[in-house]
Amino acid sequence: MSAKPAAVVAVTGVGILTPLGDSLASVAEALAAGRSAMAAVATPVPFAGSRFADFDATRYANVRGMRIYNRTTRLGICATRLALADAGLIDTGFPPEQLGVVMSSTYGHLDTLIEYDRSLVTNGPARTNPALMPLAIPSAPGAVIALSFGAKACSITLANGGASSLDALGLGARIVRDGRAAAVVVVAAFGLFDELILSLARAGQLAPAGEFRIFDRRSQGTALGEAAVAFVLESPAPAAARGRKPGAFVTGQASTFAANPAGTDEALTRACQQALGQAAIEPAQLGLVSSGANGLPAGDAAEARALLALLGDAAAKTAVTAIKSALGDTVDASGLLAAASALATLAGSPAPPIAGLDAPSLPGLRYLTGPEPVTQGHALLTATSRTGACSALVLSKDARAD
Repeated sequence: MSAKPAAVVAVTGVGILTPLGDSLASVAEALAAGRSAMAAVATPVPFAGSRFADFDATRYANVRGMRIYNRTTRLGICATRLALADAGLIDTGFPPEQLGVVMSSTYGHLDTLIEYDRSLVTNGPARTNPALMPLAIPSAPGAVIALSFGAKACSITLANGGASSLDALGLGARIVRDGRAAAVVVVAAFGLFDELILSLARAGQLAPAGEFRIFDRRSQGTALGEAAVAFVLESPAPAAARGRKPGAFVTGQASTFAANPAGTDEALTRACQQALGQAAIEPAQLGLVSSGANGLPAGDAAEARALLALLGDAAAKTAVTAIKSALGDTVDASGLLAAASALATLAGSPAPPIAGLDAPSLPGLRYLTGPEPVTQGHALLTATSRTGACSALVLSKDARAD
């Protein structure tokens, strides 16, 4: 892993909305304190998850057409507005031709599509709102966000489940690094809807209420959560000229694929090795690993095996967390949510513990069971999808040499 590091890209703004808070500081504080957003959710099936009790988009953004947009799109708009404000890019005359959007959205359009199809069947075409049709396209949430903020450099949507937002961060960083945009907003959002919850319940993948655990011998399934996160990515020099101090740097990202579930751990290990290679660091230099484990026993075991293979002798020393234990699996938003938490840790907040972990199913890793400061300036994030996609990303506190 001694390759020359690629030119780095800075994170200059963060917007975050979760049931535990709507600022990076408040969410990091809640996670470090061991607070969980898990609660009973009123749906067609008994379900415990993480959901906004009183989300009001107008508190965060005033965008034309907001009324007709679905929950995921509204969440994404609000997170983007917060991130651009944090980066100092609101009402500054920033050229729209130099601003791009990369959206992580696999399910963000699905409830609109279901609503549209249901209305066609029950009400007929003449009584179905035609505005729903374009909003039911998979790329619609990202396109709406780009239009809402005048981003003209690009509007790209990645739809790869749980791996999407780390892949989106990697793509956004490459776009900036290649000079295709001066700034890119990488945004991910996930809003719950009954049909998705019901499908996972019928597949037997949801943990019983009160029994959601990650990396634990008693793990019985996953839990879903709502969240929205946006990162503003820029080259360090323009951000510094504008007086904006980077929160962290994207120093490596890689994606791999497992053709069958049995190969997930090996594919994820390769993604991690490649991401570390781009960052030109060794596993022992990692201060934190934020795992994408979500409570499904087979997936958690694959994550643990991959990290054990990657870390080797450093496995007993490197702190490992999994913030889905407190916020649920936010699917498309999960990687960005973990990245935001890791960014806060690199800035000095304690690394959060794994909520509810009492008896690790696979020993050998240093699973965090309490908050802990991190002194080494690199964090590794991992993510997988149900289709076999694996993604890994390295965030660093300081810039590496170009």
